[in-house]
Amino acid sequence: MSLTTTKHQRKFRRNRDAIRRAQIVQAIPAYTINGDPLLNEAEAAAYLSLSPATLSRWRSTHPDRLAFVKVGGSRIRYRRSVLDAFIVAHTVTDGRGVRK
Repeated sequence: MSLTTTKHQRKFRRNRDAIRRAQIVQAIPAYTINGDPLLNEAEAAAYLSLSPATLSRWRSTHPDRLAFVKVGGSRIRYRRSVLDAFIVAHTVTDGRGVRK
């Protein structure tokens, strides 16, 4: 058996991971503050299609990049409205950065 992965295997894994992220996002419970749901780190990472480690790194190196809420001491939560604003702020509309 070869240790390298084929293009088909990588595509299959990306699709499988995307489906898992979508399932996590759909299963997000409705913890809300004033109607704005609070997501834990894993849920927020899935919502943004990032890893939880990336969010953790951003909190320590760039605390102003993505606002978060500390609940009960060390529990980290993200407001969905903040995540939506982050997505809108990083949306490319003029074609720059788009690969073909």
